[in-house]
Amino acid sequence: MVGITLSPEQIRQAPPEVRRWLEQQIAATLGLQPHPSPVVEPQHRLIGCGPAEVRAVLAQIRGALPVVNVFFELGRENAVASARGLRALRLDEIGRAARLQSVDQVIACLEAIDAALRRATGTEDAAMTGLDSAGHCIVADQTARSILALWQEIAAAQPAAAASEPHGAGMPADGAPVLSSRHYAATLPGGIPAGG
Repeated sequence: MVGITLSPEQIRQAPPEVRRWLEQQIAATLGLQPHPSPVVEPQHRLIGCGPAEVRAVLAQIRGALPVVNVFFELGRENAVASARGLRALRLDEIGRAARLQSVDQVIACLEAIDAALRRATGTEDAAMTGLDSAGHCIVADQTARSILALWQEIAAAQPAAAASEPHGAGMPADGAPVLSSRHYAATLPGGIPAGG
């Protein structure tokens, strides 16, 4: 038998799949029965969004960079879809990736995204996200794929926008392009204006 000791910092920095595996191993060792996390009944109906809807939502939130960061985290490639066509993303991981300080800030951003969806679609009971009692954000796989496709489209157009800037604008000291709010707004497909 071989034992390994990991510090809390090492566990926090481990990939999400490794942390989930560790949680499962610890639960099994302690004799805890894993149980599926029930989805909290949302006040709004979770819907799958296509390209037009995610563009419309982005147009609504583009002035709030933390909300935009959380929005793009919903399209993370490494999230696995369930048989029901839903993805569960950990709220704390979304917060870390979006550089937010608390899960409450993530939830506030998700609420802003859902409100933008309702405004964009004119559907009062629609929601892009849902929350469960285990600290997950639930999103439809179709929505996640549409957000990822939009991100890839924007990222592909971003170097062209940076190249048209005066030397140094939008480029950090190391020369790597940055997808700033100005660049993503200027490169949004579909004619979304760059200004407020």
